[in-house]
Amino acid sequence: YRPKATVMFGEWPIELDWAEKETFDQRRAQRIEGLATGARQAIFREWRTVQKTAKRPVGLNTVQLLKAASTGLGMSPVQCMKVAEHLYSAGYISYPRTETTKYSDTFDLTSALWEQANHPHWGKTAQYILNSGRVRKPAHGKDVGDHPPITPMR
Repeated sequence: YRPKATVMFGEWPIELDWAEKETFDQRRAQRIEGLATGARQAIFREWRTVQKTAKRPVGLNTVQLLKAASTGLGMSPVQCMKVAEHLYSAGYISYPRTETTKYSDTFDLTSALWEQANHPHWGKTAQYILNSGRVRKPAHGKDVGDHPPITPMR
């Protein structure tokens, strides 16, 4: 058993971990749950943060698209490519069948982000990136000479 609790600080949920991490004693886990469920106050003892960094991604190719659709959306490769072809035909994404992960030297990432800045779902994220001044060229990928990486078009 790995007791965890989620508490609300204003509108933000914060997940708390038990300091001992886990127990194999079911009754002990149930006692912890009972105490935590009935608690109306808690004592804050320690705040720890872990800073993580991620590498800049390379351009999206067909294999990465298929993996993301499978793991993130539970789609089969056939379903994914049907949707991708439809999005391409409607002008939403660039050609979805590519092995290239390197953007051309003339690719304008800032313009691509501005195209997304008013989108109702992820526009705020695009605006944040643009306003933060942290727009950097994508990581160098591999150019296999077919089509450019898959990108949103509008």
